[in-house]
Amino acid sequence: MQSNGEIWGGALPDDVVVEILSRLPPKPFFRSKCVSKTWLALSSPASRLNKHLQPTLRGFFWETRFQSGFTNISGGIDEVDATLSALPYHAVHDRCQIMDCCNGLLLVKCWFGCPTIEHMYVYNPATRKHIFIELLPPLSPKETFYGENFSLAFQPQDQSQFHVVCFRHSHNQNVCSNIFFTFSSNSGKWRQGENLECDLHVAYTPKPIFLDGKLHLRTEAHKVVSVDPKNNTSVVTNFDFLGLATDDISEIGQSQGLLHFMSLNEFHMMSIWVPETIHPQNWILKHQLSLDGMLFVSPWYWNLTLHPEKDALFVHLGNGRILSIELQTAKSNDICVFSDRLCSTFWLYMPCFLV
Repeated sequence: MQSNGEIWGGALPDDVVVEILSRLPPKPFFRSKCVSKTWLALSSPASRLNKHLQPTLRGFFWETRFQSGFTNISGGIDEVDATLSALPYHAVHDRCQIMDCCNGLLLVKCWFGCPTIEHMYVYNPATRKHIFIELLPPLSPKETFYGENFSLAFQPQDQSQFHVVCFRHSHNQNVCSNIFFTFSSNSGKWRQGENLECDLHVAYTPKPIFLDGKLHLRTEAHKVVSVDPKNNTSVVTNFDFLGLATDDISEIGQSQGLLHFMSLNEFHMMSIWVPETIHPQNWILKHQLSLDGMLFVSPWYWNLTLHPEKDALFVHLGNGRILSIELQTAKSNDICVFSDRLCSTFWLYMPCFLV
């Protein structure tokens, strides 16, 4: 194979260059793109072969009322900007809050100054790149504000585009307004979506799941609203058909390419359902296990997240501890303890080096 790239006065075949690049750790890999135009062009096929650049579980980003943080559980050298230090104006921001994490990217909101100025970014902690997000227009003076939930939708295969979805709940002269908006990185603008039923309040810490082009969020009363951000449409699924009690705790998750619906009853019995392969509208019970005896705080303080590749569940107990539970055997292990025990939510982090 001929090569147009030269290094140290001699030519290297393209397949040899790809082999070299595929073995480099992240920092040397990205620096190698500056060697020549040929190496830059060959970095794309090399990145697909480079094991160091593949999305693997590195740890947890977590959020409290006062700060954000990162806990590394991989045991290797940390290539992640855990303190978000590369964000613009990082030194002057009084507070940076992680709103969501999706496929290696973070949605971050920052405040600084008096009167307070807000900025919002989509940020890649692995490559330290960011994109500024235009804020939503403010409410009218007649509206009473009740809350906003922001979620990020990004697929690594679609490197050129991401979406941000916002659910805004307010009242205007006793009329409920429960609207979602979508922001597209291609247009750089927000679009108003549908006005949903008033009781479809997105959960305070919704832990959205982006799968198959749709963003899924848990609402109250065992319902899930699924938004197609490209088409600005939504579908609501009511999981009452699973026979859940009103006071059961529910959550959604994603593992091995399937959306999962989880519920926990008053006896600490956890049930996990997945859609049927042939008839996705039908849901089947995949796992059922008792968590009684292994959990020491009220379930209302738990955060549940599925492992994206294995039949395992991560549970944050509300006291700073993270447990890993094997769903087949119910065997549990302590993974880590957050430095801030007031952690309100956490996200599994698998870095994306492609954007």
